[in-house]
Amino acid sequence: MKKILITTFLILISCKTSEINKSNCKENMDFKKAFFYHIKYIENNIGISQDSTFMKSIIFISNHAPVSVNQIMNYARSYPIGVFQQDYIKWIQWYEEDKCTNIQFKNKYVIPEVYKEAYGSDYLYLSNLNTK
Repeated sequence: MKKILITTFLILISCKTSEINKSNCKENMDFKKAFFYHIKYIENNIGISQDSTFMKSIIFISNHAPVSVNQIMNYARSYPIGVFQQDYIKWIQWYEEDKCTNIQFKNKYVIPEVYKEAYGSDYLYLSNLNTK
């Protein structure tokens, strides 16, 4: 009987803690929309066309979540599908861990070394990124 009471008490405490954590969550829905837009763009175009919009999506994500940009530094300057699949998991984990911290857009985004020549700059400004 004592074990049942203790177990019930622990379950109630964990449920209450979960409710408190949800109420303290300040998820930026505009950021979420933009973040997942860029992930979807990469996913849909990785095998088709790694154009300037694709690069902008990589730049956006790489300034918030881990991207294996060193793997893009190959001869073709392309993002290998296998590396994307590994990074995709990391991006989702990053978002799930940080979504309640009210993630904000940056005013300027650091361009990874592999894309600097294409942009002729070290930074890309928010106004130049598609943040649908």
